[in-house]
Amino acid sequence: MPLFGKKKKEKKTERPQAALSQNETTYFGKNLMIKGRISGNGNVIILGGLDGEFNLRGRVKVAQSAKIKGEVKADVISVNGSVQGSLVAKERIHLDQTARIEGQIITPKLSISEGASFDGEISMNDRTSKPSRPDMKNSAPESLSTTAPTKK
Repeated sequence: MPLFGKKKKEKKTERPQAALSQNETTYFGKNLMIKGRISGNGNVIILGGLDGEFNLRGRVKVAQSAKIKGEVKADVISVNGSVQGSLVAKERIHLDQTARIEGQIITPKLSISEGASFDGEISMNDRTSKPSRPDMKNSAPESLSTTAPTKK
């Protein structure tokens, strides 16, 4: 009888693999240099170097000692280190005061702390929000008149 009770108990505590991987955090050490493509689910803190492409469903933190060359894609990205390339986040990107970015940022939400350095392009397309604004080149603001007023 104890064997049956034990099996039931194990089944109750077993979590699906997808839920387990979302809560895990992986550290890439300070003395580690990675070249190539990395993908997966979960959270990652990069302390070392990356030369290539990083595609993750989860959160990525680029620590102050990290040096990234390439593309980083994730749900949420937080940068304290150096990135030369592109950052693409589904939810948001935060650049801390020690961040040094050279390249492209694509995200619906962006926060930049005082002291951060950024040189490049930012695209903040939020596909789930308001309809696009009219083109400013072809439409005059409502408060401005296109003809000069006449004196009487």
